[in-house]
Amino acid sequence: MVTPLCLGCAALGDMPETFDYAVPERRALETLRAAFSSPISFVDTAASYGDGESERRIGLVLRELSGVPPGHVLSTKADRDLHTGDFSGEQFKRSVERSLRLLGLDQLAVVFMHDPEHTTFEAAMAPGGPVEVLQRFKNEGVIEHIGVAGGPIDMLIQYVETGAFEAVITHNRYTLLNRSADPLLDRASRLGLGVLNAAPYGSGMLAKGPDEYPGTRTRMLPTTSSIEHAR
Repeated sequence: MVTPLCLGCAALGDMPETFDYAVPERRALETLRAAFSSPISFVDTAASYGDGESERRIGLVLRELSGVPPGHVLSTKADRDLHTGDFSGEQFKRSVERSLRLLGLDQLAVVFMHDPEHTTFEAAMAPGGPVEVLQRFKNEGVIEHIGVAGGPIDMLIQYVETGAFEAVITHNRYTLLNRSADPLLDRASRLGLGVLNAAPYGSGMLAKGPDEYPGTRTRMLPTTSSIEHAR
């Protein structure tokens, strides 16, 4: 069991090109220390956040704490090679192994296949592909649970219906202005998957305005002003 609120650690990877601000290492470490001592028991990161920098910083704090504190859950995401675009099974093996090294852990609670929109469904599910590699790590006890995290809703539904995943992350598709993830949430819930709703405020778009995010106006859907929790 985890808290309904999860701390996402993309910004802690120091990604000013994405967030328009830098996060010095000292501030990141202070934030992580506060997070791991707070009532929030769920922390999420990814291999691609700062190309390993988020995981490295988390690893520094975990070494101070002698591992993930009891009652807390840390999830990460295996990624393509950000420099070559390689989305192969071998790349995902390297990604998981680097995550273990940077985090300083022998086992990962949850690992998501990240952004499969950068490959095809057939390639991801093929023998020796990313999904099979993650399943192999699970069978070996290196990963406890595997999930899928991405953008396009129809694509994510296709993956959750395979039965290969235990959790799914949707981002920017279930906000105050956009509920396009509804079909995914319904389907995942019926299948018994854990569901994470990332970027519920549109990655800052609701604070900065749609002019900062070209093209988003056409994707906004009318809705009520209430906030709902996806589980």
